[in-house]
Amino acid sequence: MFSSALLLAISAPAVAQQAFASADSGPSPDAIFETKDAAIVTAGLLPLAKSDLHKGEREVRIWYSGFGNPRYLVIIRQNGANVTGRLLLWWDQYYEGSAKSADARVDNFVRHGYDCGQISKRDSQFGEDRWISSICQANLKGSPDWKAFLSEVEAHALPQSTAATAEAQDDSETWGITVERRSGTIYGVSHYKTALTFGAPEPGRGPKLQDMVQALAASARKEPTVAQH
Repeated sequence: MFSSALLLAISAPAVAQQAFASADSGPSPDAIFETKDAAIVTAGLLPLAKSDLHKGEREVRIWYSGFGNPRYLVIIRQNGANVTGRLLLWWDQYYEGSAKSADARVDNFVRHGYDCGQISKRDSQFGEDRWISSICQANLKGSPDWKAFLSEVEAHALPQSTAATAEAQDDSETWGITVERRSGTIYGVSHYKTALTFGAPEPGRGPKLQDMVQALAASARKEPTVAQH
C-alpha cells in the first residue's frame, strides 16, 4: 500500500467539502486509473473516458504522479477559440480498519505548502485497498497562458490515434505522466515515464511534460514565512 498523492484543479463549487462518503468501488478496472478515478469523482467530476462533450468541445487532463505528495492534475478545456485551465492537487491516505485512522499529515503539508482551496474527501475502495481520496484546487499566481500550455502538451505528447500503443501499461504506470484527451466522442490516453520513474524516460516527452507541470505547481506554492526578530 502506498500513502501517496498529487494534484490538480477544479472549480470551487465542484469541490465542496464533505464528510466521508460511502465507499467507491472505482469506475475503472485498470490499475492505472484506480486512484485517479477516485480523485476525479471526489472532485465532483466524471472520469474523462465516461464524459460527454458537445461538438467542438475538447478536454485534456494531464496527471503527474511522483514519489511524493501531493500529486498534480492539470485540466484544460477548449471550446472553439476559448481555452481555460486549472490545477488540482490530490493525494491518497491508505488505512486499515477505520477511515478515521487515515494519516492526516499530508493534509497539513498541503495546507501549509500550497495556496489551495477547500479540500474535498471521499472514502474509496478498489479490491482490498481502502483509502481516503483528497483533492483541492490550487490558486495559481498570475494568469497562465492555457492556450500556449495546451500547444506545448500536444507538441510533446503522442498523437491521440497512437495513444493505445504508446507503451505497455502495467501496475508501475500509476507513476509518471498520464495524458487523457477527449474531443466529442473520441477518447485517447497515453502514458510516459519521467526522470523520477523506473525505466528510461522517452526522450523529449515525459521529462518535458514533467517540467511543465512542476513549473505550474510551483506558482501555487506559498512563500516561506520569515521569522521576525
